[in-house]
Amino acid sequence: MFRSLLKHPSLPDHYPVIDDQRGARPMRRWARGAVALVLGAAIVPPGGGTPAFAGETAGPGGRDAVLTLVTGDRVHVVTGSDGERLVRVEAGEGRRNIAFYRKARAGELSVIPADVAPLVMAGRVDPALFNVTRLLKEGYGDSARKDVPLIVGGTPKTRAVAPAGARDVRPLAALNGTAITARKDQAASVWQSLTGGKRTLAPGIAHVWLDGKVHATLDKSVPRIGAPAAWKAGFTGKNVTVGILDTGIDATHPDLAGSVVAERDFTGSGNVRDGNGHGTHVASIITGDGVADTKYRGVAPDARLVVGKVLDENASGSFSNLIAGMDWISQQHVRVVNMSVGGYVPSDGTDPLSAAADELTAGTGTLFVVGAGNDGADHAVLAPGIAASALTVGAADADDAVADFSSRGPRIGDGAIKPDVIAPGVGITAARAAGTSLGEPVDDHYTKLSGTSMAAPHAAGAAALLVQEHPGWTAAQIKAALMGTAKPKDGVSAFAQGTGRIDVGRASAAKVFADQGSLSFDLTGAASTQRVRFRNEGDAPVRLDLALKVTGPDGADAPSGMFGVSPAVLDVPAGGSAEATVSVDPAKGALGRYSGGLTATRGSEEAVHLAVGGVRQAPAHEIRLTGIDRNGNPAGTSMETLPWMSLTNLATSELVDNYYSGNGVVARVPAGRYSVQAVVPTGQEDYALFVYPEVVVGDRDVAITADARQARRVAVRVDSKTAVRAGTDEIGVTETVAGFQQSFGVGVEGTSGLSAMPTKEVAGRQYGFYQVANLVEPNGPRAYHLQRLVDHRIPGDLEYQVADAQLAAVESTYHSDRPLTGLRTTFAKVPGVIFGAGYSTYSVPMPGRRVELYTASPGLRWGRYLEATANDGGPFEVGTRPSTDRPGRTTYHWNIAALGSVGGGIRKFKNSPMAFSAYPFVSSDGRDAQSSPLTAKTEVWRNGELLGAQDSTAAWVTTPPGEGRYTVRSTADRNASWTSLGTHSETEWTFPYTPTMAAMEEPPMFAVRTEGAFNRNNRAPAGTPFNLALRITPGPLNAPTSPPRLTHATVEASYDDGKTWQPAKVTPTGDDRWKASLTHPSNAGGYVSLRINVSNDEGTSLKQTVIRAYGLS
Repeated sequence: MFRSLLKHPSLPDHYPVIDDQRGARPMRRWARGAVALVLGAAIVPPGGGTPAFAGETAGPGGRDAVLTLVTGDRVHVVTGSDGERLVRVEAGEGRRNIAFYRKARAGELSVIPADVAPLVMAGRVDPALFNVTRLLKEGYGDSARKDVPLIVGGTPKTRAVAPAGARDVRPLAALNGTAITARKDQAASVWQSLTGGKRTLAPGIAHVWLDGKVHATLDKSVPRIGAPAAWKAGFTGKNVTVGILDTGIDATHPDLAGSVVAERDFTGSGNVRDGNGHGTHVASIITGDGVADTKYRGVAPDARLVVGKVLDENASGSFSNLIAGMDWISQQHVRVVNMSVGGYVPSDGTDPLSAAADELTAGTGTLFVVGAGNDGADHAVLAPGIAASALTVGAADADDAVADFSSRGPRIGDGAIKPDVIAPGVGITAARAAGTSLGEPVDDHYTKLSGTSMAAPHAAGAAALLVQEHPGWTAAQIKAALMGTAKPKDGVSAFAQGTGRIDVGRASAAKVFADQGSLSFDLTGAASTQRVRFRNEGDAPVRLDLALKVTGPDGADAPSGMFGVSPAVLDVPAGGSAEATVSVDPAKGALGRYSGGLTATRGSEEAVHLAVGGVRQAPAHEIRLTGIDRNGNPAGTSMETLPWMSLTNLATSELVDNYYSGNGVVARVPAGRYSVQAVVPTGQEDYALFVYPEVVVGDRDVAITADARQARRVAVRVDSKTAVRAGTDEIGVTETVAGFQQSFGVGVEGTSGLSAMPTKEVAGRQYGFYQVANLVEPNGPRAYHLQRLVDHRIPGDLEYQVADAQLAAVESTYHSDRPLTGLRTTFAKVPGVIFGAGYSTYSVPMPGRRVELYTASPGLRWGRYLEATANDGGPFEVGTRPSTDRPGRTTYHWNIAALGSVGGGIRKFKNSPMAFSAYPFVSSDGRDAQSSPLTAKTEVWRNGELLGAQDSTAAWVTTPPGEGRYTVRSTADRNASWTSLGTHSETEWTFPYTPTMAAMEEPPMFAVRTEGAFNRNNRAPAGTPFNLALRITPGPLNAPTSPPRLTHATVEASYDDGKTWQPAKVTPTGDDRWKASLTHPSNAGGYVSLRINVSNDEGTSLKQTVIRAYGLS
């Protein structure tokens, strides 16, 4: 995904980034921000069962988001009411025996099939294709789209052809490749074509990337960069054409009328009209002529524009659209192209956007000017701005300080300096597209915006002025001139400001230039030098005094002799050039970042300034793990048997990247102590777990041999003689590393294919071994869900034997008014294991009963879910909050009447809109549920004013500050083949509420649960008195809090689907509890509808009507 580089107040202030101050990395690192920072990892095999539900919107617990991977495998992510997420994987067609690596940290989850993992680690397959969290967030889930968009890159000599089954095929010349889509129901076969049916990419294919999405990122700012001085010298952009790739343009705006000479749409809208406003604002910063107001004149007011629309009205687009736009616009004889866009994840420059920019600049001479990004963090410059050839622009405020939101470097991987320069990007007033309200509108013609989106066009306009003045210059010379004449701010790192704030007036007047704008050094190795060539385009010789000033990680000057320049005085002849040499001796400095500048002065005036920097990392040594499989063969001789390894620095908790080399796995690390975990496979169903709690790396390489023949088989024994494996069994370790809890595990379908190597006691930190096993009697009533946790070691005895009498026995009743087959999923919540450990899936008849036996130990919890899908596609889902069971026998009721509504909601980000949710037709068993098909509408009112309404079970609205009286109204209708209950629902919550505008805030909504002696068919006896128990419970999202105290309750019943109503006798039975006494008519087969009103004297109430809340028998 790529985005505009406009600072958006309702989005998070930063995205995950990578701190790269560690050992050397041979791996390509683009788009790994969310994947490389991994806390836990597991291998999980495919799970069985019926498909679960699509839907990526957070709601009451049990919401199951479904994502089909490029391989055709499906990932189900269940988010419980407490926010905990549990995962199961469903194998794609023909892929049942493929295992899966699972990585998770800080809320980010990646699921990587074992047959793809080597390609991901080799940098040939994009890890973003398997980042489940980000894919769901960016709208790639199965409920949002039915295909997987891909970019297939070719080799330098071979253009990649579209694989069989691909759709929407478009050539991408810059990558020698194609953009395609693979329908999700055909993804497995398309993937087979991409790989040639083998565990490598097919001939002629170099890379497979996610066709990600991109998003879009003057009166005082233009004079600040020296544009009037260039105008005065006669350079206004006349006869220069500038390209813009953005949301389009309002060509009717007075400041832009007549400026567009060519245009093309890449979004499918059929025109380049700007329905967002971002592109128009950017265009006028470059070339607005100030007709509507002369004080808002652009940098190059006489330049003309070639416009490519690559972003839609939401300022969103795809990688392939942007690359296609770059291909096209670079052929339109433009010298400068502005791209105020960026991807979501920092890169090392090997991503498809950056690769395309570098390729097109080299081939066509086009200079791409790109915003750095608005993440405000180190290592956060986004693609394509991270491309070496791009002029990457950060944002400056009115005092030339780097804006707090402006992304900083260094570049991931090589530590290179980015951004290149900064330019005004805070509070920029420029053209407002007709009919748009982006930013802070000033009047009908102008609006004010902030972001590196606004900084980049200042630099693009400046570049256009230099093209007019120096039409023969190359893209590199234009870039270097703007960098060399920028004004750095003292005490600010080059990794934040590059060479400083651009000054095109100085660039236009300058006669001396350097061939490059910055010098990035590799400080991890031996002493090195770089040469700098200075050009004198004047008609008189020039003497330059060269001075090099670099500061170290402590803010003080770098040690004497670490950096140097020779000669100190350089004579450059008229019309000629001369070279200087900059040297560095890394051994003289401490570890950390170094940045500064090389300044060439001419007399008392600064002529040229180059940014200088690098990162000194500790010397790296090799940890090499070699595996031997259970048959005594070297692991890694084929893709199927490659071992897998994870390493964590025990001092810093940092995870270390590793890569395949020969038949082993290698990591390059500095001296230190590391926790190492590994898996050695034998075939596709046998996995041996090895853990090395402390591996010490000194001044030499370390070799580890993991021999699966020495690992001990894992087994489980129970009383049942007929129980078989169900779902995924898993073993692994949990540990605390430098304050972080992390886990590593391996799972397969059952325990017969699992083994582990016992360890000695681990002292001084939390460390433990866990085992999860699930069994079910195919024709019997019992199902087993077992957990075992052993502190401080992997035990020597890996056979877990447990008697039924030691377990918690839960007699579970599954209610349904019509016959169904449900899928029961149980997740083990092992302490310290993220996203759950093993899980079981098995079918249950509905209505029906089963005895479920659970390990009952303190700290061990279980998450339980039930889902079913009728033949009309209408599913329901019921989930429970993970809980700990106690020994002995208890009862559980699933999907039991009477039906009601559950309220809730959430504010995801600080000061953002809030979702008020109302989920109808929820059973009374105290669990969270979802059902469909249904039609629904939700309204939110405050003090009698409608804040918003949506045709959905939730409404997102902006909540004004201060206390107010809120009313949330929900209506829903359902006509499902799988149930005759719950045909219509109306619920209204009223409550006083003062929003805090904090992140993750929840409105104080609640539920009334209505319970009774219902049979398995959700029916009560006809023709007899019948009691209902009412109790108030919190809504699912705010369940840990206490509901409001309610003191009044009325209940009415209808036996004719709501045509007439009869009051029931209501008697209080305790706080927030009542008994309602009814007398049922003798019409067996009929239904009872309920109308309930509960309230208190403080203005809080709930009014609920459910047609057919339960049946009569």
